[in-house]
Amino acid sequence: MIFQRINFHDNVLPVFKENKAKGYVTFGADNLYPEFLIELFNKSPKHNAIVSSKASYISGVGTKVFGQNTVDIAKAEAKIKAINAYETLDQVKSKIAYDLELFNGYCLEIIWNKAKTAIAEIYHIPFKNIRKGLEGEFVYCEDWTDRKAEQVHYQPFNATTRESKSLYYCQFYRPGQGEYPLPDYIGALKYIEVDTEISNYYLNSIKNGFTAQTHIQLFKGIPTPEEARATARRFKENYQGTDNAGGLIIQYNDPQEKESIISNLQPSDFDKQFDLLNKTVQQEIFVAHKVNSPMLFGVRVEGQLGGRSEMIEAYEMFQQSYIEPRQQKIDDTLTYLFEFISPVRLETINKPPIGVDYVALFTAGLLTQNEARKELGFEEVEPFAPVKFASENPFGWDDERDLAVFMEYGEPAENFEAMKFDFASAIESAILNVLKENKGLQIGDIVNITKLDPQVVVDTIAKLNDAKLIKGYNEGLEVTPKGLDEISQLQTEIVVRYKYAVAPGISGGMIIPGSRDFCRQIDRSNRVYSRADIDAMSAQTGIDVWSRRGGWYHDPVRDVNVPQCRHIWQQQLLRRIKK
Repeated sequence: MIFQRINFHDNVLPVFKENKAKGYVTFGADNLYPEFLIELFNKSPKHNAIVSSKASYISGVGTKVFGQNTVDIAKAEAKIKAINAYETLDQVKSKIAYDLELFNGYCLEIIWNKAKTAIAEIYHIPFKNIRKGLEGEFVYCEDWTDRKAEQVHYQPFNATTRESKSLYYCQFYRPGQGEYPLPDYIGALKYIEVDTEISNYYLNSIKNGFTAQTHIQLFKGIPTPEEARATARRFKENYQGTDNAGGLIIQYNDPQEKESIISNLQPSDFDKQFDLLNKTVQQEIFVAHKVNSPMLFGVRVEGQLGGRSEMIEAYEMFQQSYIEPRQQKIDDTLTYLFEFISPVRLETINKPPIGVDYVALFTAGLLTQNEARKELGFEEVEPFAPVKFASENPFGWDDERDLAVFMEYGEPAENFEAMKFDFASAIESAILNVLKENKGLQIGDIVNITKLDPQVVVDTIAKLNDAKLIKGYNEGLEVTPKGLDEISQLQTEIVVRYKYAVAPGISGGMIIPGSRDFCRQIDRSNRVYSRADIDAMSAQTGIDVWSRRGGWYHDPVRDVNVPQCRHIWQQQLLRRIKK
């Protein structure tokens, strides 16, 4: 009898080598190390859950804009809603966060406008598809396993030379990492692989019924190959798989025949050993990911009560020690790139920890103010009474005066109807009117305003440009004199208007208990405003109406006042109704 020893492979750090024949530095010995990390991410349930949750925390729930003037802020906010022809900045940021957590780096494709005066669009490029070239450039390939796949070369982003298309490459430093970054969790790669094998083991054990730990001896002599296969087939048909669980095995032997022997090769306490292994794997993966509290990822651990206050403390610690430094890196990158769009500072809005949304329950009237504060770990306060008089405004604004100004501008919403695109000329008319009122827009801005398919917008813009009705293609579009003549001949007036609406992600609807009388009256007035109207209201009141919107808001749970209310200026494309 011969026994063979099977050695399991050991994990080593990836090798980064210059491949002069191919012109780039390999990412791992086989140039497929990112694919290996993605495979672990897809197969390990624990690792997958942690990476996904961390990426979600890092990308947050939105982006704040800070700037010196209203124009810069408004321009940046518009670009955030359409950073390219297909996505918002927050959608791109979510992809960045995933790459950062999986690979410790991220890449962005930067496209300048034709005049190279500003960045026109920013796209996310999957980090796994990028390799470093030998001449300082970057090489992109959709599939590095395909030797015939096309490779695209990018120059690194340079604010001086401003290549029409370049790559902004960012990686976090780690000692000994070489040309490419190493993930933060690299110390737990073996445990992550074990996690994938645990689920694989259980699945195959259930499917097979008899595992490699079951040894069956039949004393009927040495069968022919055909007889051995037939016996094995009968065992599989009758005893393997979940459908046969709990079945009864009956064996018939001759009086002088030696009985069959079925031996269990696994130890009697194998279930306990497996449970211990699973807990050890979980603990090591958490440590490698710098997780201070598994509760933040929906995992309950023995000895932790799991109360809301305990979760908030863990969240704040994890936020400060891990999330914020990585958020800051992304925010710094985007703020730097926005210098070539609009000089503002961008800051990620943090996502609250996993759990019940007590603010939403308060807004819905299911909890009192102090019940919500108690669950969130705040002290009780005197119930908040809605402000009724301008003198009580904590920021010193005059609500009655401002309301009169709001009623002076704009016009009733019933004068318009939502724009419907039933034929090509309507789309062309809509884009011409949008550009007439908003000079300098990019294609992504128009997609965001019209809500049309990006390809339809691109094709229509090209058609209008060829017809000399617009100019500034890829530089900031505007209507030509010929285009203005065309608009004047249109029988339908298509306009961009702004409606006072509740901000996305805010629960409770347009008006909630405690809403100020100012907001209630604006809502009842059902008016829409042009951007010129909003600028005029700002000049008349001496307050930035575009940023402040309707005024201020009292957060009843935290018991603080903020200088913006729950509402926004919602952009709409409308057709004027003829009377």
